Amino acid sequence: MTDLIFENGGTLDKYLGDGIMALFGAPIARPDDALRSVKTAMEMQRAMARLNEDWQARGQPAMQAGIGVNTGPVTAGNIGSTRRMDYTVIGDAVNLAARLCAKAAGGQILVSDSTFRLLAGEVPAQKLEPILVKGKAAPIGIYEVVWGEAFAEPADSAAVV
Repeated sequence: MTDLIFENGGTLDKYLGDGIMALFGAPIARPDDALRSVKTAMEMQRAMARLNEDWQARGQPAMQAGIGVNTGPVTAGNIGSTRRMDYTVIGDAVNLAARLCAKAAGGQILVSDSTFRLLAGEVPAQKLEPILVKGKAAPIGIYEVVWGEAFAEPADSAAVV
């Protein structure tokens, strides 16, 4: 999963227990950060499906991951104290991404309305019922990204994903 983040121009922020926090747009912003982040999430889910096929063929249990993606302003930089400092991002946009991740079922990619608008129809997604999340007074609009192999780009495609 880490390799997929790097291959798509993302920044690995940190490992969080059984999770990964990745950034697109920090430290360097690009106009297609939202699209690259969602395509990376799709590649991650496909990679997980392939790993599960291999593991199940060996009699091992399958694993699933839920992914949440949000786009918005953040504070990025070396954050901490003189005793410990890390490059990371903080802010409401980060919190909402974490809430979406927590709401995502195994195998699901949830994106916020702000991310969906930036995708400009380039990724198949279906609108879900708005959800309430901690820290928000009103329900937020969310979409589920359709990531199955049927929606994979052809191997000979020149598109950068």
